[in-house]
Order: sequence, then C-alpha cells, then structure tokens
Amino acid sequence: MNNEIDPAGPPLPARRTSRVRAAIGWIISIACIAVIAYNVDFDGVLAALGSFEWPFLLIALVSLAAGYTMRIARWAVMLRATGTPVTIRQCAAPFLGSIALNNVLPLRAGDIVRATIFPGAIGVPRAAAIGSIVMERLVDLLTLLLCLAIGAAWLGADRLPDWLANGAILLAVGGIGVMFAILLFSGTLAQLLSRIAATRPPTAFATRVLVALAQLLVGFRQMSGARVLVLVFGLSMLAWLGEAGVYWALLVGFGLEAPLLAALMVMAFVTLSTLVPSSPGYVGPFHLAAFAAITLLGGTEEIATSYAVLAHLMVWVPTTLAGGLAMLLSPEIFRGAVAQSGATAA
Repeated sequence: MNNEIDPAGPPLPARRTSRVRAAIGWIISIACIAVIAYNVDFDGVLAALGSFEWPFLLIALVSLAAGYTMRIARWAVMLRATGTPVTIRQCAAPFLGSIALNNVLPLRAGDIVRATIFPGAIGVPRAAAIGSIVMERLVDLLTLLLCLAIGAAWLGADRLPDWLANGAILLAVGGIGVMFAILLFSGTLAQLLSRIAATRPPTAFATRVLVALAQLLVGFRQMSGARVLVLVFGLSMLAWLGEAGVYWALLVGFGLEAPLLAALMVMAFVTLSTLVPSSPGYVGPFHLAAFAAITLLGGTEEIATSYAVLAHLMVWVPTTLAGGLAMLLSPEIFRGAVAQSGATAA
C-alpha cells in the first residue's frame, strides 16, 4: 500500500524523506570539512591555536551572553504583543532549551519544540508561539542581510567581487521590502483566508490549514505595531551585535587587526551559511564559511582554520550547555508534551 504506516512512528515515506535529508546534510558537512583539510597544514593550525591570546575568550563569552539576553527579551516582547502576559524570566528556559535542541538535533527540531510543547508551560497559545518564531526568523534574516551589506560595503571592491558586494546590498534592500509588505498586508490576508475557510467544511484538512495561516497572519498583525517593531528590530540589532562581539574577540585574539564592521560581516556570512543542509550542529558549512571569510580578511589558511574551529565551539558549546541546564532546572517546560500524551491516550 502507498500509505503504509509504521506503528512505531510517522508514515514511512516521511521517514524516508527525513533520512534522505539527513544523508544529504552529512554529505555536505563531510565535503566542507574535506575542502578545508585539503588546503591546510595541521601543524600550522596547532601553531596558530598556540599563538591565540586565550583571555579574549572571556570577552567573547560575555558578548555571547549579552546577545542571547537580547534574544530572550525580544521573544518576550513579541509574545506580549499578542496579548500573552509573559516575563523575560519565563521565556528564558524555553528559548535556551530550544537553542540547545537545535544544536544537537537535525532540521532545527528545537524550534518545533518551542512552537508546540514549551508554550503550554508559560501559558502561550500555540498560534502565538508559532507566529513569534516565524517573525523571529524573518527579522533575523533581514538583520543578517543588513549586517552582510554593511560589512560588504566597508570591505569594498578591494577585497570582494563587485557582484558579491552589490548582491548583498540588493538582498538587504529586497528583504526590507518583502518584510514590510508581509507586515503591512498581514491583516488583510488573514481576513481573506478566514472568509475562504468559512465557506469550506470545518473538518477538512484544507480548512484547518487556512485557519492556521489566518491565525499566523493575525499574530503578525499584532506584532507589527510601530512601537513593537521598533523594539523588535532594536533588540535584534543588539542581539547580533553581541554575537558579532564573539567574532571580533576571536579576530583580535588571533592578532588580526579588524574593526567591528569586519566582525559583523564575518558573523553574518557564517550564520547565513547554517541555512545550508548539514549534520546537527551545522558542522561543515559553518567552518567553510568562517574559513573563507578570514582568508578574505587577510588571514592565513592555518589561522582561518583555527578561527573556524574556535568560533564554532564558542557559539555552540556555551549555548548547548546553557540550554541543557535550563531544561534540567525547569522540567515544567515539558508539561505540554505530557498533556499531549495524555490527550492522545484518552
């Protein structure tokens, strides 16, 4: 039968698709690491690591913590805009837990958990949680494109091809236009989808999809007030400046004289590379992007490799540990999963 079901899990075609995606991710990760390994001398990498000024890791850690504090505050702002009275403290454990799960599980599974399971523990409707995460991703993408455009404009034609510098600027401008078009027309689209859903059988799958999309757009509308947008974009810039501080501290630690604008470009380029399918933890594309960015800034291949390894450890290890600890100390955030299992059993 085409619709064969595995009693222990989801439909077999869906499981096969997941396996194919995971296999593709691993292939890309291995290929990226192989490219770096082929181009570097590992004795030189060890020498570069030995020359690194390790006190700069403390600066990087403080900057990373400040950036994630801004991210948690931004999520709380978006949820409050939908009428949910949450505090920054309530949002901390679910947010950090989802980041840790994203770091160790494929396909950004942590975002799915934050959208479907964690909201129940802090009294957030699922529609509001899903809308806030989609909004968060759109804002992050736009902020990163802006950072990349600013960094590319600073580097100029001396170090970047014209097509790359101009492409980054065009993507940033286009992203701003698309983002504001979505926010501007979200209310109208929500009303249109609700009217269409009202003409269809309420139990039909297509009707449920239309209703879910309408609720998502209503959430966008609630989060698109002028005051909320200013706060969200302001906190986003502070969050990514905090992460850029990590990359700047590592640049200085390796003796590469570069301003914060250079670190901003490196951070944006490396973070956007994690959109490429890879193994859990973004191994491979992250390292290759960091390697390419540092060589563009004049670093040797050995320094670029050392930088890529340290940068990945610096943004992966602390967030994974913090998220794991948050879940351990706040087991109540899984209350939504318990409620779901109880409802299924009933």
